[in-house]
Amino acid sequence: PPPALLLVPDFPDGGEPGAERLRRQRVCLERLGRAAAPTDVRGTVQVLGGPGPKEVTVRYTFNEWLSFVDVPAAPLPPEPPAERYGFTLCVPPSLREGSALHFAIRYRSPQGEFWDNNGGRNYTLRCCGCPGAGPAAAPP
Repeated sequence: PPPALLLVPDFPDGGEPGAERLRRQRVCLERLGRAAAPTDVRGTVQVLGGPGPKEVTVRYTFNEWLSFVDVPAAPLPPEPPAERYGFTLCVPPSLREGSALHFAIRYRSPQGEFWDNNGGRNYTLRCCGCPGAGPAAAPP
């Protein structure tokens, strides 16, 4: 069988406090979590909502942005002052060690379009070999 793989975040955990980042850009990645399926990545997003309809999507790629997929995020119970959304990214089983998943978060509302793209660097998960991890898996 192929070696066990793990998707590992390739971006700092922390940096600018989430509340400050949220105030400045109106949308931010809250956290990544373990998915129900080993080939998925789950996460939560915070947005500073306003009146009117809104849409939160996660744009992701496995081929350095030659193509991409937009996945809608679903509303979760709010944690004032922010609204929260959850998302799941499907990871292909063909992902190989050394490859990467890049993603960014988009929030659209009557107030405009806002992005959290990790300060222009996008969020990146690297596919690494990990003894005993099973197929590609989300970080804890």
